[in-house]
Amino acid sequence: MLFSAVLLTALAVVLAWPIPRLFARYPGSRDPAARLLLWQAIGLAGGLSLTSAVLILAFMPFTRTPGPADERSLSALSWWNWLLVGLGVALLLRLLSSLVIHWIRVRRQRRRHAELVAVLTEPSQELPNTRILKVDELVAYCLPQGQHGTTVLSTGLIAALSPAERDAVVAHERAHLRSRHELVVLPFAAWQHALPFLPAARQALDQVTRLIEVMADDVARREVPADDLAAAVREMSRMQAGHYSRTLSAERLARLEHPLPQPSGALRSAVVIVSAALVVSPPVVALVELLSV
Repeated sequence: MLFSAVLLTALAVVLAWPIPRLFARYPGSRDPAARLLLWQAIGLAGGLSLTSAVLILAFMPFTRTPGPADERSLSALSWWNWLLVGLGVALLLRLLSSLVIHWIRVRRQRRRHAELVAVLTEPSQELPNTRILKVDELVAYCLPQGQHGTTVLSTGLIAALSPAERDAVVAHERAHLRSRHELVVLPFAAWQHALPFLPAARQALDQVTRLIEVMADDVARREVPADDLAAAVREMSRMQAGHYSRTLSAERLARLEHPLPQPSGALRSAVVIVSAALVVSPPVVALVELLSV
């Protein structure tokens, strides 16, 4: 049991620092969906590894207690074993409660935001499920609500972009809505809030936010010319340099200037297998060890 606990602890440490740091250093976007799956696996496997290791250590005294398993008593556990049990349960509850609390908070914020949008904007006469905000700044975002969600554009953006570029921006925002990207980001934002001291949580959130922008571009360019979307990204980056990530803009532009890369089926299959192994292994190891005492 000790070997398994040490192994799972080492896996948790590796997934909490060097792996995310290395993964973030070489972003790449040939297959953003595969990278997104890996980030999800890294985050989930890290939490499961640490929790599983703590629980294995907590119940180690049972392996040194003679007699049949059904005759053993919880009295074999000392105070520090119970402390480890409490720590493992607390860690698991912390992660799960952060997810639930963050989801509730986001829903409340989104509801208030929708109320403000209804008051401060006007429905577009040209674009369905789109509202116009009368400000000079370049604003474009989507608000998940109802069946189709709402896209918000500013008059400043409409004035700065050509109709084709505006349509490309709308296609990008609607891609976010159809793909439910707000649900993809939710667990990463929750875990970053729960573990603000962990660099991996922040790096994962940053990388996932970047990946969903690239994925929305990939969906949008199947509906509108990539050149129009690239021109819109370039103009928004130029006019809002202080609010627009130059690194992300450069990455999006570099990808939009080339044909859409075709993901490798073999690579995607390998990513699925590795991700599944990362997520499943810690609880399986813990279950085997605990059932063997």
